[in-house]
Amino acid sequence: MRTSRLIPIAATGALLLAACAPNTESGTTPAEDSTTTDATTTDATTTEESDANTAAGPGSTQIEEIDLDALIEAAKAEPALVVLDGTSKVQSQGELFAETYGLEIDASKADASESVEILTREAAAGTITTDVAALSDVPSINNELLASGVAFAWLPADIAANIDASQQNPPILINDPAMWSYNTEVYEACPVSNMWELTDEEWSGLVALDDPLNNPGTLDWFSQMDQFGNDALEAAYESHYGEAFSSDEGRSATQEWVARFAANSPLLTLSSEEASEAIGAPGQTTPPVGLLSSAKFRNIDELGYALGVCEGMEPWVGMAKPKGIVIASGTESPNAAKLWVHFNYTQEGIQAQIDDGKMSTNSEIVQPEDPADIGHHTPNIFTFDGGGVDRDWESRQDWSDLWRLNN
Repeated sequence: MRTSRLIPIAATGALLLAACAPNTESGTTPAEDSTTTDATTTDATTTEESDANTAAGPGSTQIEEIDLDALIEAAKAEPALVVLDGTSKVQSQGELFAETYGLEIDASKADASESVEILTREAAAGTITTDVAALSDVPSINNELLASGVAFAWLPADIAANIDASQQNPPILINDPAMWSYNTEVYEACPVSNMWELTDEEWSGLVALDDPLNNPGTLDWFSQMDQFGNDALEAAYESHYGEAFSSDEGRSATQEWVARFAANSPLLTLSSEEASEAIGAPGQTTPPVGLLSSAKFRNIDELGYALGVCEGMEPWVGMAKPKGIVIASGTESPNAAKLWVHFNYTQEGIQAQIDDGKMSTNSEIVQPEDPADIGHHTPNIFTFDGGGVDRDWESRQDWSDLWRLNN
């Protein structure tokens, strides 16, 4: 069966990353250990220190002890900081950063592909303007930015101590949940309780999802479930069908779920905003259920939508897409860049982003209340593991093919 809507995937040009040979001078970095001189009295790092600041590749995030006061003072002597992030909230974050530390900053919104292109182009030209980028295409971070030396991965040791190891390589800043959701005007409770139900004929054409062929993050979700979630999907299969999981095609549980779901005429959307309207708009009689960004639950108040989370959905109530953060190799403001990274892992620094349900990877951050009640649902949200991002990158075409063959 065909989907209710088929959106063609946009073609993108390949970047010649091998040609990008960035300047590896990253400047002074305040560190607090027995072998490092305080940055306030040092004009440059040693060769070993400079190499450490730029040599990090996939799976090799540099974790550094810092003297925060020295870092702030060193940052004041550097050029204005330029940062990119996939959310417009970075602008208010930038204003708070400037106010807090007395530093000049240009903070702009850019999607993941734009950020990769900008950093790569600047590195190839040998003119580094952008200092830090936070982007949601984590496999691209590893396989384009870090592998080529265009950027390096860095975490302050005091923050890294509070981040799960699965979220450190590359460094994940926040996880952005998408929740299985339903229309509360039509249903008193979620009409589905198991992901396998979404593959049954009863729900044909009535499940909204971001088009996998237009959203690499959805393909990466398939890959992550296949690497880390098959046992849970098998248990959910048995819970729903009353028998142990098996596949006539010899597929894993994830592969079987994706194939069946693709064949069940899902309602494919371009964005969570579109899905929010499809699921939650008032006045419907048979609205779809679907996977919806937690941020769109603000439409309950702003647009009068009727949205609820599918409490207790098996095996997961939702999934959370990661957003990583990296520093440009050759930045002329290495201390300001590291201060920005540190700031984004603090309560005040990341508050603007977590107010609508995004989750900081710093376990010390207090999750605020939000319309989707993410703090309550966190234990039952599928979260990506950094150990699988390279396979995510390598298998995108395989998951695209599986989807196309069955859709």
